[in-house]
Amino acid sequence: MAKGLNLQQIKNENRSSLLYLLNSRGEMSRKELASRLGLTPAAVTKICNSLIDDGFIREGAENALQGKSGRREIMLSLCLSDKYIIGINAEKDSITFSVSSLDGLLIASEHTAFSYDLNFVIEKAKEFKAKHSEAYSFIGAGVCVIGSPGENDFGIWKDNEIKEKFEKALRLPVVIENNVKAFVEGELIFGKVKNPFSVLFLKWGPGIGSAIVADGKVFSGSDSSVAEIGHYIVNPGGVKCRCGRFGCLETEAGENAIRKELNSQKPLDELLENCDNDSMNIIDHKIDMVALAVTNTATILSTDNIVFFGTMFNNQIIAEKLKKQCLRYNTNLTPDFIKKSSLNEKSAYIGCCAICAKHFFFEANGR
Repeated sequence: MAKGLNLQQIKNENRSSLLYLLNSRGEMSRKELASRLGLTPAAVTKICNSLIDDGFIREGAENALQGKSGRREIMLSLCLSDKYIIGINAEKDSITFSVSSLDGLLIASEHTAFSYDLNFVIEKAKEFKAKHSEAYSFIGAGVCVIGSPGENDFGIWKDNEIKEKFEKALRLPVVIENNVKAFVEGELIFGKVKNPFSVLFLKWGPGIGSAIVADGKVFSGSDSSVAEIGHYIVNPGGVKCRCGRFGCLETEAGENAIRKELNSQKPLDELLENCDNDSMNIIDHKIDMVALAVTNTATILSTDNIVFFGTMFNNQIIAEKLKKQCLRYNTNLTPDFIKKSSLNEKSAYIGCCAICAKHFFFEANGR
């Protein structure tokens, strides 16, 4: 029985590896897949036939180059654009409900102010799904939360049954993930940073968050808050954070904290355009605080790359100043090692799409 279980696990891993390879490389022939994966042509053919039957991949045009046998190779590609999901993405000041296809294309979205009332959010999600159920058949839903799902000490919805409640209301299988880690999954699946060895991701918006990628996978560790930059203590005499500590980076340098200190609710671009010297000094100080936290973490982890995302990086001045400070504090880094995510403008939904693609497509168990 154990041998059968191990064999099935190997089959599932081979199936998953093949799908991820097609995602990163694009169209490939069975012969190319076998060579890249180190599998026999017969094994790849069997996996591909099953995936074609399940509607996960399709056969396309024949390759113009002929093999030694003289037969033209048929190219294979993923079937992602015809599979749809519902997304619920929570941020500190808003919640986004979305419909997207598994290839990362946004179809529809709505926004509402953030609420601590989970039942209210679930009802809004039901209403949103009802508006689109006639046009689209959904394979599942992705819910991205602040903090960790079911976490008891801090987080947006202190409820250990979030998944079950969403599944019951939406009548769909649901996957839950921290919103920062979900976005990073999106970068690995849809972005330009694919299968990196070691990358530190920093999210800077109303709050501050981070995640680590090690050996091409999002690292969780035994503690859900591992390498959580937003909860580094930078001012012991500061205000109380939602985590219970005082003076965390998030409460000192998050976008909301900056607006509060400047006593302004203006859009960031407008605020910077008409910024006086005192206000600019405050913003520069916040940038410096974030840069120190980032470079210290990157030094400990010995990261290959640092990737920024979040609403603060919609402003090019902020992005360039932070990059400059990081390079100043760590002379071992080069400008190419620090970049803004190519998916920054999709952050309101791409994490939901990514965790669904991973759970229901790339790593779904085969038959």
